[in-house]
Amino acid sequence: MISEETLRSSYTQDGTRFFLVFDANKATFRIGTRWHWLASFDSVWDACDAFEAMELVDGDLIELGRLVKKEIRRVPRYRFFRPGGMGRINYLANSIERRLQGLRPQRSGSKGAVERWIPAN
Repeated sequence: MISEETLRSSYTQDGTRFFLVFDANKATFRIGTRWHWLASFDSVWDACDAFEAMELVDGDLIELGRLVKKEIRRVPRYRFFRPGGMGRINYLANSIERRLQGLRPQRSGSKGAVERWIPAN
């Protein structure tokens, strides 16, 4: 019996096809190409946001998978509570592009409300 179901598929900016797949045996959502698994998530919401952010960013897919996983863990969903909004996806895409440029986030202020991007050491 097949335990994987393809939920979505799309193309990156350079033409590589990638997929959002649900694995019923492991109860995880995976993003991958025909050759590599790029990232896996427990939540369908996180997986869909990561999938859409990866559609918007250009670069090495394996590196993008690692960075999108890191950013999904760092940025909680409740900060972007508007249903159907693209705020989180836009923020994820911008954050991934900044990390690809060699920057890292630094939070300051009361409750970490202020964020700036500084060169990664």
